[in-house]
This record gives sequence, C-alpha cells and structure tokens, in this order.
Amino acid sequence: MEKNEIIGHIHTLVSNNVIGDKQAMSRYKGFRGELFLDSYMKEKYPSRQYFEGGMIISQDSVQTSLDNALYLCVIEKSEYNPDYIKIFTCLSGIGFEKMILVLYDEEKWEIKPVMAFDSGSVSLPVPDIEAYEFSISGNKFNNPMSNIDDFLNFFESYKVRSRNIHEIKDETFKWLQVNLSQFSESQLLKIYMNRLFLDGFIGFGKKKGKPSDIDMIVKNSEGKFSLIEIKEKDLPKKNKKGFGLDIPRLNDMIRISKQTGLDYFLIVREVNNQTDRELIGYKYISIRDFEEDVRKSQAVTGGTGMRSESTINDTLICSYDLFRDL
Repeated sequence: MEKNEIIGHIHTLVSNNVIGDKQAMSRYKGFRGELFLDSYMKEKYPSRQYFEGGMIISQDSVQTSLDNALYLCVIEKSEYNPDYIKIFTCLSGIGFEKMILVLYDEEKWEIKPVMAFDSGSVSLPVPDIEAYEFSISGNKFNNPMSNIDDFLNFFESYKVRSRNIHEIKDETFKWLQVNLSQFSESQLLKIYMNRLFLDGFIGFGKKKGKPSDIDMIVKNSEGKFSLIEIKEKDLPKKNKKGFGLDIPRLNDMIRISKQTGLDYFLIVREVNNQTDRELIGYKYISIRDFEEDVRKSQAVTGGTGMRSESTINDTLICSYDLFRDL
C-alpha cells in the first residue's frame, strides 16, 4: 500500500472509535511521537535490537488494563525473532489470561469487512494472518489458530456495534496526512496493523475494559531487555518544572516492571509548546526513579488525552532535573 492509503485507513479506524475530535488529535500526536522516537533510536543506536511492545486489553477492568487481560503483539512475519519467546516469558509474569502473537504478510492483502454497523460495514485491507497463542507453562508458541476469532472472542460482542457520533474535523485529518507522510511505509503499517486489531476487530464492537500498550522493547548489547513508554511533552506553565504521567498509567508501569523484572523507561520527546511543537530534545528516566521522586508529591490535573473532557485526569509530575539526555 502507498503511504497516503495507509494514513487514510488509519484515520478510518481511529475516527470510528474515539469519543471526539480532541481525542482523535491526541491519538495522532501520539502516533507521531512514537514514530519520531523509532527513527531517532534506530539511527543513534543501530547496534541495539528493537521489538514490538504489544497491546494490553482488559476484559472488564476500567481501573487497570492488566487485570483479566489479553496481551496481543502484531508483527510482520519477516520480523519474527526467537527472542519473542523470551519477551513473552518475561511478560507472562503479569498474569495475562491470554497471550497472542500475530504474524502478518505485508505482501498479501485482501479487502474485507472489518467494522459492521447497523447501517452498513466498513471494509479495509487485511493481510494474510497467522495467530499463535503462547503457552506459559511450556514457554513456547502453540500451533497457529484456525481463525483469529479464536482469541477475539475473549471479548463479548455487542449485538449492535456503536461508532463515534462526533465530528472529526477535516483539519485533523490533514494534520495526520502532513505529519505522518514523512515516515516510511513499514513504520506506518505497524501503526495500521495495531489499529486494525484494536479499533477494527475489537473497538466499539466488543465489551472490554481499559486498553494500554508497551510502546517499544529494546535489547542492548548485553542481551538485556527494557520496556519503553514514549510521550511528547512541553514543560508545564504552572506547577513544578518537569514531566508527568497520569496516576493509573504510572501504577501500571510500576506493576509491569515489578512483575516482569524488566526495567521500564519513560522517554520524553520535549517540544517547545503545544502549538508549534518544535523539538528541543529527548529526555529519559527510569520508572523506578520517577516513582521515587513523586512519592510525596501532590497530584495535578493533566490533559484530556483520550478521556472525556468531563472527567478528571490526576497526574504526578517528576522533577525535570532527574531526566537525562538520550
């Protein structure tokens, strides 16, 4: 697929599964931040190995994505590496109900119905797919499933699928086109494939709890894996100087690190302000150091993100001086 086609399909998936224009824009800014860091890391640290972090979707919890949850990792089949067995083994310490690896063939596509509404369906390109459930007791991937519904049915389906009824502005889609077109087709396909599952096959069509993801997994020269959370932020105009995380997300990251034994790092793509978003540099901190710094801090109200604007987003801010240059 061409870049403009992939970007258009990403917009179709997201725009049908968010609760408004601000939330769509927040999602799109997140995509850009992740892709910028992906390019930066691979250029600056080419000797390291990079792995897809995967998605985490709770069956019913709205407090954390980690309880009664499915772990789903989607990669192009040529990118499979036996290290994924080690990664799945580490992540199994979280106690997922199911752990699934999806391999797709970027050379084989077919237009198929992906989202079915009462007024019709939306069809999108779907590649040739093989899905494997990870055996925690055997530390291996089982034989491929006969159908992806074998794991998608982990979530109960709604009788009638709902969709976003709020207008997504033309300017929002134009922003997406302009800002994502600078990245490669393979980078954009990774975004598309994750959204195909999360927004397309699951989305508003399934009863589910809180979703989250691991943005990136990195293996250094010593063979050690680290988990990465990526954020694009400017310094707050109020409160203390630093960068924040909302409390539920922070708690999930702390829990993931403790239960897997893997270090978790927050990497911030620091920008000058919310309007121009010109790059200042990349900063990072371990989630362990972040937690220690905010232990006695008071929460502040964070940005909207993917939430409804009527809800509160309690955030803890970590001191700027503790972040190191990447």
